[in-house]
Amino acid sequence: MVIVLIGAGLLSLQSSFAQSGTIKGTVTDAQSHETLVGATLLIEGTLTGAITDMDGNYVLTDVNNGTFRLKASYVGYSPKSVEVTIHSGEEIAMNFELVADLMGLDEVVVTGLVNEKSALRSADALTSLKPKFLNELGAQTTAEIFKAIPGIHVESSGGEGNANISVRGVPVASGGSKFLLLQEDGLPILQFGDISFGNSDIFLRYDKTVNRIEALKGGSASTLASNSPAGIINFISKTGVQEGGVIATTFGLDYRTLRTDFVFGGS
Repeated sequence: MVIVLIGAGLLSLQSSFAQSGTIKGTVTDAQSHETLVGATLLIEGTLTGAITDMDGNYVLTDVNNGTFRLKASYVGYSPKSVEVTIHSGEEIAMNFELVADLMGLDEVVVTGLVNEKSALRSADALTSLKPKFLNELGAQTTAEIFKAIPGIHVESSGGEGNANISVRGVPVASGGSKFLLLQEDGLPILQFGDISFGNSDIFLRYDKTVNRIEALKGGSASTLASNSPAGIINFISKTGVQEGGVIATTFGLDYRTLRTDFVFGGS
């Protein structure tokens, strides 16, 4: 009798596993075909979802049988939803190519270009990160913000600063950002590149005074700035013309850090 009960339990367990499948794939930029890190995948009407890894890949496991809509979204891009049908034990490959949201692409870009032009009219690989997105990103360090730029990989090597920053297609340096120039309002943070144990991101911090971050990737960046064959990342400050301000305090639970940022402007 015990054997029969155990056998029935195993059959029930196998049946429950057999009623689910797996969906996996990659999320990329439709124009540049670069992978998007941190894109969100969600089965509409449920709480089942996933986030793409550093290579833009995602995996959804134990997905129930049936037909549903799978939605891919990423800040700055138009979301895309497709209908998916999955059967017992099936593994489906579903890739997404997201198109940049045209709203805001007419904004003039000034980083690394001879003539100021909108991102819509530029043939270069341009990315513009706005404050709303940066606040939602919740990056702990300045270098972590760069993970939101397609094609850029960041790994921490010394706490809040001194990160190693590399760009896809460019040789990985011994550390720092050897081929990627960091700027603030068009001026280089370090004039001659990284120094020993003193990478550029140590001397640059994102706060409430930053209006947006522009990134230009590719060889065209090297025509206007030294140490930039991989690209330029430029922190553009607010002008202070807009009246009003904001103050924000951040508390660190693990390391007992305390940071207060504020900005105020007016004519």
